[in-house]
Amino acid sequence: MELTKEQLQRVEHYLNVKDITYVDLRMEVFDHIVSDMEAKMESENQDFETIFYYVTDKWNTQLKDYSSLMFGLYYTAPKIVIQKAKKVYWKYYIFLFAAYFLPFLVLTHFNFKINTPTEFSFFNPLKGIIVLSFVAFIYMLFSRNTKIETTYGFILKSQSLGIITGLIAVLIFFSSLKELNGIHIGILCSFIFTTYSYFHFYKKHKEAIKKYKIS
Repeated sequence: MELTKEQLQRVEHYLNVKDITYVDLRMEVFDHIVSDMEAKMESENQDFETIFYYVTDKWNTQLKDYSSLMFGLYYTAPKIVIQKAKKVYWKYYIFLFAAYFLPFLVLTHFNFKINTPTEFSFFNPLKGIIVLSFVAFIYMLFSRNTKIETTYGFILKSQSLGIITGLIAVLIFFSSLKELNGIHIGILCSFIFTTYSYFHFYKKHKEAIKKYKIS
């Protein structure tokens, strides 16, 4: 039994109330809810209102706002968004920690230090990489479309503080650095990976908007 136009609008309104405005998930959730309602109306021969409250009550848990340590407790989103975000981001989350702690622990263990690194030929190209990464991060931070929500946009929002790591790297490598050690290398690697990760999800965010033909 297919829902009427007015009944479909009721489902749309329900999703609006639950703040399901994430374009890469909204249509999927809408289709699931409509299918659940149509199947139940067909099998149980009950009226729309009864079915509507039964099905939406089942979905309320999935659409309730949650937070996650992975993205920071400050950032909340419907549970279904958090679940998808964790699924696509967890590898990058692990690599982000590894990007800092692996160089830091290894280099510190071997007591790695380079005195007066500014005198070495590799130092200027290193500074160039930092500047390019920092500028790229700032560009993506301010050019991403914040008016249209996607799961990838939620990830970007939660990772925006990565710019602070970039600022720390700039301050370190553009100061009168007398010694290059494991801490400095760890911060550098962490920021470069953060920029790469941000770029990856920045592209995904743009692609999702384009896919659903929203400008």
